[in-house]
Amino acid sequence: MKMKFSLLLALALFVNLGCAMGHALWIETEVVGKKGQQQEVKIFYGEYAEGVIEKVGDWYSDVKDFELWLIDPAGNKTALKTTEGEDHFTAYFTPEMDGVYRLQIGHSAKDLGGDYIYQFNTASQVWVGKGRPTVKEETATDLALILTAPKEKSLKTPLEFKVLFKGEPQEGVSVSVVSPTGWAKTYETDEEGNVTVETPWKGQYIIEATDTEETSGEHYGVAYNFIWRCATQSIIKE
Repeated sequence: MKMKFSLLLALALFVNLGCAMGHALWIETEVVGKKGQQQEVKIFYGEYAEGVIEKVGDWYSDVKDFELWLIDPAGNKTALKTTEGEDHFTAYFTPEMDGVYRLQIGHSAKDLGGDYIYQFNTASQVWVGKGRPTVKEETATDLALILTAPKEKSLKTPLEFKVLFKGEPQEGVSVSVVSPTGWAKTYETDEEGNVTVETPWKGQYIIEATDTEETSGEHYGVAYNFIWRCATQSIIKE
């Protein structure tokens, strides 16, 4: 009986681990905004590659307690209020200057999967007018793992991204892309953290970088030995 119980416990832990590690947060918003015009932002959680969008009540652990931050072109950082819906959260902001606005979330789930912390990072950007950012992206964010914005708002093919870990370019990070047609491909960052992603069709792409750090400590009083991180960008190509 004890062996059967242990087996069931291990199986439940494995399913829980797979569910969390296969899922991600992502932000959806229009790529181009207008000064003085309200911009809508939506936050989803699920497995985009499988077409799964989870209802908020089913989100893993305390992931729904995330904080959404807006960084304006001058580098000012503001927390945005979010409203819970059935399968996503909604927020709004109104651009007041030209340049690139950055939306970002970084949340480490309260519950561990075995001895893993699950950290969900996601970001998106909105181009307003013809201005460019006045601060470097790596200094405008405190996310541990970040997939930077593509260089151009025109979303040309292919798109170039950079993966940063604690502000530094990270080599050998797995980066996957899922296209609006269901086509998927996995890439790996080079020695400078760069990766070039193909986007041949119109529609929504989810680009996701994943990395695991072997490090020990306590999280909410529970010991961990690894931190699994994902970083996503949702890109809508018109």
